[in-house]
Amino acid sequence: MRNLFNPDNPVMNFIGKLGDALWLNILWFVTSLPIFTIGASTSALYTVTLRMARDENSGVTAAFFRAFKENFRGGTPIGLIMTGAGAALGADWYILSHLRITGVAGTLGFACLIPLLIAYLATLAFVFPLQAWFRNTPLHMIRNAFLVSIRYLFCTLLVIGIHFAVFYIAIHYFTPLIFLGEGFCAFLSSYLLRPVMDALANAEDVQEERQA
Repeated sequence: MRNLFNPDNPVMNFIGKLGDALWLNILWFVTSLPIFTIGASTSALYTVTLRMARDENSGVTAAFFRAFKENFRGGTPIGLIMTGAGAALGADWYILSHLRITGVAGTLGFACLIPLLIAYLATLAFVFPLQAWFRNTPLHMIRNAFLVSIRYLFCTLLVIGIHFAVFYIAIHYFTPLIFLGEGFCAFLSSYLLRPVMDALANAEDVQEERQA
C-alpha cells in the first residue's frame, strides 16, 4: 500500500501528469482567450508536454509562462495564419454543405476542399510542436510541419485521431473529459511526437556538423 502512493510509482506518476495536463489546459485556455495569442499558448503547451514525455515536468506553471514568452514572437504569426486558414476552409465547407451546390460545381468544390482540409489538419498536428522545439520563420515552420507530417504519416494520423477521439468522447459520452481538453490531447500526443522531435533534432545536428 505504501508503494502505491510513492511518487516514483508509475501509476501515481501518471496520475500526477494527468493533474498537470488539467492545469495546463486551464493555462492554455486562459492565455488563448485573446485569440491572436493562441499560437504562442499552444506552442508553450507543447513545450511543457514534450518535456513531460521526457519526465522533465517540474514547475509546469513557470515553464508554461516562460515558454509562452519565448514563443510569442514566432508562435503568434503562426497561430494567426493557421486560424485564418482554418476559418476560410470552415467557411468553404459550410457554403458547399448548406447551399447544397450540386452537379459539377459541387463535385469540383469538394474535390478541391477535402485535400486542402487534410493538408491543413496534417500541418496543424506538427506546426506547434515544431515551434516548441525549433526556431525558424513562421512560413518556413508551416512548410516544414507539412513536410514532416508526410514523412511521419502514421504519427500524424495518430495525433489527429487523439484529438478527434478525446473531443468526440467528451461531447457524446463523458462530458467532464472536456476539462482536460487540449492539455490532455497535447500530453498524449507528446509521447508520439517526442521520438520524432528527437530524430529531427539529431538530423539537424548532423547537418550543422557537415556545414561546419
